[in-house]
Amino acid sequence: MRTYGGLTAEERVARRRRRLMDSAFELFSTQGFAHTSIRAVLRRSGLQDRYFAESFASLDELMAAVVEAMWDEQLPRIAACVGTGRPRDEQARDVLRVLVDNMMSDPRKGRLQLIEALVAGPATARARQQGLRRMDEIVRSLLHEGPVDPRTDIRAKSVAVVGGVSQLLRNTIDGTLDLPQEALVDEGAFLFEAVANHIGPGSGSRA
Repeated sequence: MRTYGGLTAEERVARRRRRLMDSAFELFSTQGFAHTSIRAVLRRSGLQDRYFAESFASLDELMAAVVEAMWDEQLPRIAACVGTGRPRDEQARDVLRVLVDNMMSDPRKGRLQLIEALVAGPATARARQQGLRRMDEIVRSLLHEGPVDPRTDIRAKSVAVVGGVSQLLRNTIDGTLDLPQEALVDEGAFLFEAVANHIGPGSGSRA
């Protein structure tokens, strides 16, 4: 296999793709998706025009790749908090701390994933929904750590928890709410516990 500068052709493409994604992350998260152009990404990455098309068909596909990479980075750490044998409510707080820290310790991450991703295109919407579904699966497995009334629609409950926590994070990032990180964990835990305590046998929950 031929190499150039010690790298194969595939490795050079992967490296250029990573440079485009890193540059896009910075631009999308600071000046916004609507105010970012392909040319601006290329200028920041130091790459020539022809290298964009070898990896992405559009700015939306680039944003989708960035969003997917962010989910891939955080979800394994979140999933590791579940199934540890600790009480369910403590596991939920562990999940929330990882999620909140990831979104809030670097404001760029939260802004890109929770705000800018909403105004991109269909490719980003698909990447975002896939990430939320994976998060929903984690919450569902956590809810199943305790007793569940078989008549309960457990998926609807987990979707409600994920949606509620996402909205809390989004409104904190956009300034609608003024909540420190531990307060966000507390509010998310309140949502989870309210649902978890409502789905046990004899709770009267069927929906």
